[in-house]
Amino acid sequence: MTTWRTSHFSLLEQFNVVAPDTSQAMGSLSMIRFTVRVHPGSSTRSVGGTHGGALQVHVLARAIDNAATNEVCDVLAEAFSVRPGAVQCIRGARSRTKLIAIEGNGDVLAGQLRTLQSSS
Repeated sequence: MTTWRTSHFSLLEQFNVVAPDTSQAMGSLSMIRFTVRVHPGSSTRSVGGTHGGALQVHVLARAIDNAATNEVCDVLAEAFSVRPGAVQCIRGARSRTKLIAIEGNGDVLAGQLRTLQSSS
């Protein structure tokens, strides 16, 4: 797996850059990392648009006992057409701004991310 120095990782997170992990240890799978801005307690579940450069995710669950974070992972798994276990919250489990990692085909996932960010 590619090792990220703290300074490089912080820069990626600061500028919301898609960071594909090009490791071949998992076969053809790779990983993308990106930030999301969560809107808990919304009336509908949706993914799309940006807020300060982060992908917006609206979830029904309130931010109680990680319910919103768990629903964010489920909603993103549906939006990116990956299994739920492929989505992880790397940082910000108790924050509205989260760093998310998704395992899969990095090129396809990056394309889906760009599409979701440009939708409203």
